[in-house]
Amino acid sequence: MKLNNIYEVTIDNEDDIGNGVTRIDNLVVFVPYTLSGEVLKIKITSINKRFATGKVIEFISKSKNRCEVKCSSYNECGGCNFLHIDLENEKLKKINYINKLFNTNINEVLTNNEYNYRNKATFHIKDNKIGYYSEKSNDIVEFDNCLLLDNRINDIYNYLKGTDLSGLFEVIIRVTNKDTMIIFKGEKYDINTLINRFNITSIYLNDKLIYGKDYIIEEINNIKYSIYPESFFQVNPLNMKIMYDKAKEYALCGNNLLDLYCGTGTIGIYLKDNFKHIDGIEINKDSIRNANINKKLNNIKNIDFVCGDASIAKNNNYDVIVVDPPRSGLSMKVIDFLNNSSASKIVYISCNPKTLKRDLELLNRYNMKKIEIINMFNKTKHIECITLFERK
Repeated sequence: MKLNNIYEVTIDNEDDIGNGVTRIDNLVVFVPYTLSGEVLKIKITSINKRFATGKVIEFISKSKNRCEVKCSSYNECGGCNFLHIDLENEKLKKINYINKLFNTNINEVLTNNEYNYRNKATFHIKDNKIGYYSEKSNDIVEFDNCLLLDNRINDIYNYLKGTDLSGLFEVIIRVTNKDTMIIFKGEKYDINTLINRFNITSIYLNDKLIYGKDYIIEEINNIKYSIYPESFFQVNPLNMKIMYDKAKEYALCGNNLLDLYCGTGTIGIYLKDNFKHIDGIEINKDSIRNANINKKLNNIKNIDFVCGDASIAKNNNYDVIVVDPPRSGLSMKVIDFLNNSSASKIVYISCNPKTLKRDLELLNRYNMKKIEIINMFNKTKHIECITLFERK
């Protein structure tokens, strides 16, 4: 096998993230966006000691499970993994992956949408071209309509494509139910036509507010959440509600709740009526500022937010602890804290099943009682899980 050589292959099986798998000269070859049984010509794009990757040059025969791909940038962008299969087959892939990883018997993926769900996008700019980075380089991939984005973001993106972007290197667009925020990164941009054409709530240039309000507001289940430029907020608000309703179902009621990695306080605030008192801890200062604004916006008296690493949690009087860590999972300090806590339940929200699996084995004083999949990132390889742990 040689780099850039072209081969005719049959796809033998599929991995969990949208690649077909074949073999050439007894070496495994991954071919993105292909399905079992398909016969095709591929070009070898990379080779290492354990495997190679190939790119489709021509389909000779296609699987009956293949769907028409409605995105012309699918093969270059890398943002999606499952545009070539329908939602039910995507769900089945994710169910099989989680069942194998955790030795469970899940038969459902919870989701309220398939397309146009993302409320945030980051676009890169190079040589006055704006778009996503390609999957394996910093080349700019332009497009007409991203199937995952809220259509308001698509509309603003297409407007920006036709303007002078020479003073910028990045644009971030965030939307909520009613508001739109744009963050320009660079030296300058003429916002006048943009303001006249679109209903913009807030515009920043780097860290400076240059138009409108300091933050935008999302409203979910009659709860208002403020969002600043750098604050974390779930990108799929409809499925966020599914997840938070499930967290409420798992947590039930009690006296004291601890919300670790609390972000802008979204989960704790969502559970405000189920507990007498809630503490939230988060390391990001902007997020804590949001959390305290959210507290005021909703006139909440029974929540306190503290800025710091999750490991600063010291009290041991919580009935339930909610954790929503980054992809790296829980630190050992937090693991030790949880194992030594008196909490009867831990509700663990995870965007990385592999670190969730690792932490499950380390939380040796708890048993995992429930796990469910929330398809927070439809059409991509990413999987969000929510789990209930109960003390042994």
